[in-house]
Amino acid sequence: MTLSGFDDLSNMLDDLDKRARELDGEHAVPVEDILTPAFVSSCSEFASIDAFFGAGGFSFESQEEFERIPDEELDSHVRATTTYGDWDEMLTAAGEQYALRQLGF
Repeated sequence: MTLSGFDDLSNMLDDLDKRARELDGEHAVPVEDILTPAFVSSCSEFASIDAFFGAGGFSFESQEEFERIPDEELDSHVRATTTYGDWDEMLTAAGEQYALRQLGF
């Protein structure tokens, strides 16, 4: 490897470090950025998170209304229509994929 190769590697590692630091802590991330169409369609028959919620009969306009959905109803819909066992598992997987995208992977 040439010296420029080491420089390139060093720059790549510096960029990765910067991206990782930006992800550290808590962030408000729009749900569409986490539960992307690519993610939803990879684990279900639905093309979007809106289609997923609609098929389950879930309708909400705010975070407060979403939080009123009984956990068991949402978990049951997730189990029946996705490759995940419950909503938390699905959301965690989507969050992991989001983090990897933000890191450049």
